[in-house]
Amino acid sequence: MQLSKNKLSTIAHFIVWLLIVPPGLLYLLSNYWPEDVNLAYLFLFIIFSFLTVLFPIKLNGQPVSLVMWVTLPAFLLYGVAVEAVVMQLAIVAAIFSIRSNQRNIHRLFFNSTMMFILSVLSAIAFYFIGGQTGSMSFWLVLICATIYRLLYTFVNFELIKMYMKVIRKRSPFSIKDIIYEYATAILVLPLALTFYALLNIIGVSAFLLLGLPFFSTLLIIRLHGRSEKVNHLIKKAGDIGVELSIMNNGEQVTEHFIKKTSELFNADFVFLFDNHEYHLELSKFYNRKRFVEQEYTIHIGEGVAGLVFEKNDPIIYSKRRDWEKVATGLAPDEMESILCIPITHNNKIEGILLLGSKKKSQFKDFQLRILDLLGSYYIVSTEKAKYMQEVLLRSERCALTKLYNYRYLEEQLQAEISRMEKGNIDTLSVVIVDVDHFKSVNDSYGHQSGNDILYELSRILENVLPENGTVGRYGGEEFVFILPGFTKEKAFAFAEDFRKKIKHHPFKVTPDLFSERGPIEVFITVSIGVSNAPVDTDEAMTLLRNADRALYLGAKQAGRDRVAEYVK
Repeated sequence: MQLSKNKLSTIAHFIVWLLIVPPGLLYLLSNYWPEDVNLAYLFLFIIFSFLTVLFPIKLNGQPVSLVMWVTLPAFLLYGVAVEAVVMQLAIVAAIFSIRSNQRNIHRLFFNSTMMFILSVLSAIAFYFIGGQTGSMSFWLVLICATIYRLLYTFVNFELIKMYMKVIRKRSPFSIKDIIYEYATAILVLPLALTFYALLNIIGVSAFLLLGLPFFSTLLIIRLHGRSEKVNHLIKKAGDIGVELSIMNNGEQVTEHFIKKTSELFNADFVFLFDNHEYHLELSKFYNRKRFVEQEYTIHIGEGVAGLVFEKNDPIIYSKRRDWEKVATGLAPDEMESILCIPITHNNKIEGILLLGSKKKSQFKDFQLRILDLLGSYYIVSTEKAKYMQEVLLRSERCALTKLYNYRYLEEQLQAEISRMEKGNIDTLSVVIVDVDHFKSVNDSYGHQSGNDILYELSRILENVLPENGTVGRYGGEEFVFILPGFTKEKAFAFAEDFRKKIKHHPFKVTPDLFSERGPIEVFITVSIGVSNAPVDTDEAMTLLRNADRALYLGAKQAGRDRVAEYVK
């Protein structure tokens, strides 16, 4: 079986590491390990280096390297062997504290090799220019430590550039990155030298004297950074809420909400479940920036979403092994961390939102509040969109027949005429249908029976409606078909087929005017007028009037129960 490219790369890095780091460390420990090393100092150097890399600060989203404030005093005090050991142990802590798409083992070998080479080369330069470990000569230590630190940074950049050329990739560093790194090196240098001087003057108390304010400052910076991040996320959530609030289509609201939530929380997967009382039904599945059609149902208490619904409490999982025992078959194999919340409205759970990431520990506790806020925006916007759609529906539809009303028919007819003028369609026909002797139907069976006939007729109108056509109630017992792409002949044939269908269709009504109430069958006929554009006219309202004229002059006056076309 062939190894993947990533595995081959990891093996190559391991081989290089194996050839350089273990024998190099063994050589340094054998030949340069100081006999007078203070084990308490060594232990504290290691602890301080761990803490520094485990709680990094970030500048413009990038972690800033500050561990040199610990490793440089270790070098100045005891030499390259101690510094190399402290740095290598710090690398191990750093690898497992920073999430990445690369495998940790791969990064461990690469960074360990790089840092060991830098430790050795910088130490050689330090000793070459006359530097001495344990020296208290201010200018000598300052000059040699400065050269040591700047060379360390310079060689680091150059080695990475060489490595990127070998693997045929572009350098990851911008000019801004390089400036930041050199600025950090210069800023950390006085702290490192102060630490070294205090170690020589007051001993182990220097760890407390500098360590306490340093880590307290780190904590304040991190808390401030987190506060800034929370404020940024809240602002972004507010912006998303505004975007959702101006949408009047429920489907658009849902899809926009999912897309923006995925972007805001860097989620690879988003699952939205609807509450159906006794089960949850998958409404939307967003997989790596695209919606995937998938039907899935889970019971209450089943899977992560089912558990969140059952307990009505949000939940965060940092890694797959924490939740895979309760997972359902819907969970992608590569999903690791999970953030899942109930979406509630008026104390009722409307649905469950689950975010998933391929990274471990992707989601934090403070994000729960922001996601809950987004969920509230979503529910309110969905309710508004639903209300607006109902208002629009009421404004466009006839309350009795549920067909489009006269106003909508006029707008649609004008839109189809515009399409014809632009060349999108070649021909357009209008068919007007009128129920014959409808007044006698009302007089004989009652107005409710007349309404029942109109409603049933409307369902037939919908069933026979051709694709891309429109049908609506023109007024009273008149109905209109708008048929784009229909020639006059085709529209006439369609109307004739419809007339015959209605003539032989039994309408079931329960008369109000009979002494014995019970369902009976009633038969009706219709008269129909047909007009066409551009044959008869190229104006929308004229086309409608022509069809109406054909209905009354050509069909009604000729005896009813027939189809007539407009004749100039």
